[in-house]
Amino acid sequence: MNRWIPLTFLMVLSILEVELRAGASVGPSRHWSFEPLAPVPLPKLQNSGAPRNAETLPTVLNPIDLFIRNRLATDQLVPAPPANRRALARRIAIDLTGLPPTREEVEAFLNDRSPQAITRLVDHYLSSPSYGERWGRHWLDVARYADSNGQDENKAMSHAWRYRDYVVRSFNADKPFDRFIIEQLAGDLLPAHESDASRVDAQIATGFLVLGPKMLAEQDKAKLVMDVVDEQIDTIGRALLGLTISCARCHDHKFDAFPTEDYYALAGVLKSTRSMQNLDFVSQWSEMNITPPEEMKRIEAHQVLVKSAQKKIDALMAEANSALTNKSGQKLPKEPRKEYPKETVQQLEALEKEKDAIAAAGPPPARFAMGVSEDKPVDLPVHIRGSHLTPATFPVPRGLPKSMAASESPAIDPRQSGRLQMARWLASSQNPLGARVLVNRIWQGHFGTGLVKSSDNFGVRGELPSHPGLLDWLALEFIRSGWSVKHLHRLILGSATYQQSSALEARQIGALGAGPAREKSAQESANPTFNVSASLARASTVDPDNRLLSFYPRQRLEAEMIRDSMLKVADLLDPAMGGTLVRWKNADYVPREVAAFKSNRRSLYLPVVRDRVYDVFTIFDFANPSVGVSHREATTVPHQALFFMNSPLMKQSAAGLARRALEAHPHDPEHRLRWIFEAAYSRPPSPAEESHCLRFLEAVAPTPQTSSSAASQPNLSSPQSALELLCATLLASNEFTHRE
Repeated sequence: MNRWIPLTFLMVLSILEVELRAGASVGPSRHWSFEPLAPVPLPKLQNSGAPRNAETLPTVLNPIDLFIRNRLATDQLVPAPPANRRALARRIAIDLTGLPPTREEVEAFLNDRSPQAITRLVDHYLSSPSYGERWGRHWLDVARYADSNGQDENKAMSHAWRYRDYVVRSFNADKPFDRFIIEQLAGDLLPAHESDASRVDAQIATGFLVLGPKMLAEQDKAKLVMDVVDEQIDTIGRALLGLTISCARCHDHKFDAFPTEDYYALAGVLKSTRSMQNLDFVSQWSEMNITPPEEMKRIEAHQVLVKSAQKKIDALMAEANSALTNKSGQKLPKEPRKEYPKETVQQLEALEKEKDAIAAAGPPPARFAMGVSEDKPVDLPVHIRGSHLTPATFPVPRGLPKSMAASESPAIDPRQSGRLQMARWLASSQNPLGARVLVNRIWQGHFGTGLVKSSDNFGVRGELPSHPGLLDWLALEFIRSGWSVKHLHRLILGSATYQQSSALEARQIGALGAGPAREKSAQESANPTFNVSASLARASTVDPDNRLLSFYPRQRLEAEMIRDSMLKVADLLDPAMGGTLVRWKNADYVPREVAAFKSNRRSLYLPVVRDRVYDVFTIFDFANPSVGVSHREATTVPHQALFFMNSPLMKQSAAGLARRALEAHPHDPEHRLRWIFEAAYSRPPSPAEESHCLRFLEAVAPTPQTSSSAASQPNLSSPQSALELLCATLLASNEFTHRE
């Protein structure tokens, strides 16, 4: 018996820890994230000892800086010096569009000496169509977007791209995020007085509920349906509430105040929603015809004409076949057309041409999109241990989670699923988690880590916020602005916190000392006692993860950004927006080879094939498309280096960059080198870099081939190939693949 005492002791400690953190005996109000949002007073700024640079630092710190710097001062930390203007231009461009700035954009920013220069630069990129392509991708990660089903039957979801394009349009239009949420959960139930375009968009948006992977060949169809509901609840919970509420399928949540009854109240809402088109042997997900009624009438009228033309062909062939059998008294030959009289063949060809002409002159085919619709309303009982085979006796009424609702749940019409009521609550200020979770995702997109590090878990087992006051202030500001994501971007990018230098740049400033490259008058005249190196050394001890943001966090670019940036600097990126590269028939099995991966379109438009993601994406930590992913981890593994050395994409991009440089400066190596650095890094080379690079190019310059053996070897040392080697080296560098 004694050997069990240590284990029992540990179990008791674990239970005590859970109760202390969750306040399990009291209820959800004891946990910070379940508390209603309340006005947050702005802190008074303590003396931070921060260096100031009149060129980049706003005259008046915005509210974000007050929260950040007040906390830094509490821990006796000071913010890093402001980033230089070139670094800031590159940071903002990549952050908002996923692409490096052009040389012309950087020069325009450098020449704009007004106090509004940064504001104008931010607005320039927010108005770019590339903005929606970049920030829409963040949401597609959360929404587990893919162009195929994966799982047991990897079938093509050939209409999924309409949802992807809807997301891009919504971000570019700065659609209020509460509306964005409601459309994805209940767009088909919104009032009918909406315009045709808005109504179709809202229907497409419900693809959010259908995009998840499904075991289509599951023969227990009741289980399949409940598994789909569970996957939807898990996605909604993580994406919009920051909670792992699907844990409550089998039992009350072990840590968060989310009972099983609340799970089945939500499950009833989604079970009353049609997400599957059929439950055949291999089932099919739900899709809808989104063709406008007038256009559909034209399509149907055209189909009548085509069928009529086909009937004439069929009648003539039947007559000819009958003549053949009557003449020979035998069975119809395998290829009867070869036995037809010449006149009959000519008549057939004429009718077939007529049919082809009619078909070609018709309107575009009907358009379909993945989406949901209302089904027979049903209240579900609790499924004991999560199994549909062991239901409890009494059903749980459909509704919102009582453990979280700040007020009484709205009544649900017995004839409806309750999906619209659920959507409106999730996107309202009554939901204590909605705005907090969404603001945290935007912050994470800019700084790499959210104010709450566990961005899809705001529950008891999640991380506590590094700046709780700032999180709630931003959430309230988000709601006050009309749920405008672009308003948040302007706030964050306009802050001194965002505009400060990274640790690497700050170390370079410290190492420069009083040298000529150091803007001493701007940096040190305001605070002569400031010491960059000492400040960074203290920050590495007090705040090793930089959660307090004493400097800008350096971040590796995501897979799509690396690929797109390489193609852009090589002038190979196809800027076409929208549409699909998927050429497979809907619901057919995905072929082994995916030719669309060779396209030069933005990475957003390359097909996302579950269980067979594009290898360039997998190398650089693409999100798992089978689950909602709120944060991509950046790994460092050997095959990333092999990619930069051997991949056709790298060779193609390096050759394109070298070609552009030679065209820009065919006779001036120094200006050519500066052009390459500005295209790739948004800055000129340092004197040391310039010297090293020119020496390298001279070392691999062409040499006369004097021997017959040399003449038989390929010339790998042409000016073009030497420059390509240099360009490949620059594109493989950390400076190109990171944002500082």
